[in-house]
Amino acid sequence: MNDLIAPRRLSGKIALITGAASGIGRATAKRLASEGATVIIADRNVEGGHVVVDQITESAGDAYFLEVDLATEDQIEDFAQRVATQFAALHILVNNAFVNIRGFIETKEWRENWEPGVAIGLKAPALLTELLLPLMKKDGASIINISSDGGFRGRPGMWVYDAMKAAIVSFTKSAATELVQYGVRVNAIAPGWIVTEIHTLNHPDPEARMKELAEMDTDHNIMRRLGMPEEVASGIAFLASDEASFITGTTLHIDGGRVGLKTNRPPQ
Repeated sequence: MNDLIAPRRLSGKIALITGAASGIGRATAKRLASEGATVIIADRNVEGGHVVVDQITESAGDAYFLEVDLATEDQIEDFAQRVATQFAALHILVNNAFVNIRGFIETKEWRENWEPGVAIGLKAPALLTELLLPLMKKDGASIINISSDGGFRGRPGMWVYDAMKAAIVSFTKSAATELVQYGVRVNAIAPGWIVTEIHTLNHPDPEARMKELAEMDTDHNIMRRLGMPEEVASGIAFLASDEASFITGTTLHIDGGRVGLKTNRPPQ
């Protein structure tokens, strides 16, 4: 963590990030901690979660790990009770956890993925918002829901995932109107293609593949490269801070100009 690029905007804040054992969630936890927040790492990946806690504490940050399976409503309720027992308030909630669901309508594969897609991608953020709201009402809070560029585009074989990400945007807007009375701001982030472990799971050399993706010249967006988790974490840190005090109910696209812009290579 680099203090030169991470002012202590979040000192005294308590932040909870779901799916924080890897990828965007991990980068977000480390960034928020570097800005002074106490971070709660929420994930079903126990080993990975503790690794992130160790990385943060080694850099003089403050972090805790709490295990939870967001596909199960009972576990979410138990998790919320544990958070309320250990912490007096909650100032930042980042609903980041997701399942990378694929399935073409014609093949019926989507039927197998529908339930976990809805449970983790939409129901869990809503349940956590409901159950943790008493903690967030105390001092006001910022909720950041992670959508995707897929929620704004059509893609073959990805309709369940994309539908959940589009629904997150709608949920964000509705929640913003309901929770503004409590001083709770609700926004969304829509990342484009970000270089994370999800894209290297079946690769024989994940480290080499990560390097290849990070250096790839691509037509995926007008900036002609893929994004890094730390770049998404920067946007989340901004929305979580008082610098975004007049921003609610909106979606910040961090996608290199992917959504709404042509991705053709500009003339030489």
